[in-house]
Amino acid sequence: MTPLILAGLALVSLSLAALLTAAESAFSYLPRHDAEQAILQSRGTALKRIMAQPVAHMRALRFWRVWFEMSSAVAVTVLVHSVLDNVWLAGLIATGIMAIVGFVIVGVSPRQLGRVHSAALVRFSAPLIRWLCGVLGPIPGWLVTLGSTVAPGAPADNEAFFSEEEFRELLERASESDVIEDNEAELIQSVFDFGDTLVRSVMVPRTDILCIDSGSTLHRAMSLFLRSGYSRIPVIGENTDQILGIVYLKDVAAALHNLGPDEEPPVVDELARGVRYVPDSKPVSELLRELQKESTHVAIVIDEYGGTAGLVTLEDLIEEIVGEIVDEYDTESAEAVELGDGSYRVSARMSIDDLGELFDLELDDDEVDTVGGLLAKALGRVPIVGSTVNVHGLALRADRLEGRRNRVSHIIAAAVPQGAAANDTDLDELLEQAVQIQQGVPREQAE
Repeated sequence: MTPLILAGLALVSLSLAALLTAAESAFSYLPRHDAEQAILQSRGTALKRIMAQPVAHMRALRFWRVWFEMSSAVAVTVLVHSVLDNVWLAGLIATGIMAIVGFVIVGVSPRQLGRVHSAALVRFSAPLIRWLCGVLGPIPGWLVTLGSTVAPGAPADNEAFFSEEEFRELLERASESDVIEDNEAELIQSVFDFGDTLVRSVMVPRTDILCIDSGSTLHRAMSLFLRSGYSRIPVIGENTDQILGIVYLKDVAAALHNLGPDEEPPVVDELARGVRYVPDSKPVSELLRELQKESTHVAIVIDEYGGTAGLVTLEDLIEEIVGEIVDEYDTESAEAVELGDGSYRVSARMSIDDLGELFDLELDDDEVDTVGGLLAKALGRVPIVGSTVNVHGLALRADRLEGRRNRVSHIIAAAVPQGAAANDTDLDELLEQAVQIQQGVPREQAE
């Protein structure tokens, strides 16, 4: 009779341990939407109370799961010992049996079942888990506190489901095992990083802001829009710290289109819209929600002293999640392309050392590293298409824009003839000839 009782006790304990394992897996992998639907479909209040206090109930569930696993192991050990007089042999056989049975029946199958049928298992097991939690009361919490005392510095068990660190680790493992694609893993990781990123990390710096002076005409504004590729430009007073408003391409185009034949166009100040200011220490996640709510696409970033630190757009924030946004005008090209007559179209990111090698010149500048930086430094402002300078015996001209921020991506570089007067007109003619030769215009006609 005793062996039958022990066998029945072992089976009951294994069954309950398997059920609690499946329930734990179901609660861990249950999506929020399915949890809300399960609460609505549940007749009692047990599931609602579990969702209100998930940490306490999950602790109780884990305690009872361990309890039933141990009780089944003890029952099997006693059962085998009752058949065999050798206690050591009985313990060895019982350990082997429980290792195999526990792994299959408790460790693997219930967890898979819980993941597949999470909603149904949650509703089914909720009353049992609620009752088991009530039986234990605060005991699981005391045991967790005791465990934290034994292992100081370990992460606190304050989450019923996955913590952010656990989810990141799970994501890395899924990516390494090709369960999800690398780009999908990067996208999810960027969502986690999004909440920790500050505006100062994604803004367009003050030195890269393209502005228009107060009192400028709409024709000048339209020319600046067309040459720069931007659709919104700040209107400034004496300097960049005094931003009076932001003028929009659509407003300027509409105003110019509606002008009468003899009507004088207004200045940009009359069309400028209000400015949205944000501190540079603001989290980008908060700013994104605010811009969405206000239907605003651009904001001016200010530093702790109230000065202009930069400019941030809605696209800048979205790029933090999805990566760099480019348009259909962007193309992949070589870093340097010979145009003819000794001139080159070079990438703005090319180092000045590489540029010097093209023309057998020694270019040494401690303040900038790239051709684009050299052009901007010599120009004294943000370059746009057509901006031309003469520096270190080279004529540089901004050639094209790329990227969502419409920054100069390629520059035409040509050597200035020795002894020639290098005024702006000479530079424009020299670079224009280089472009025409590259497009197939005969040298004689280009000259």
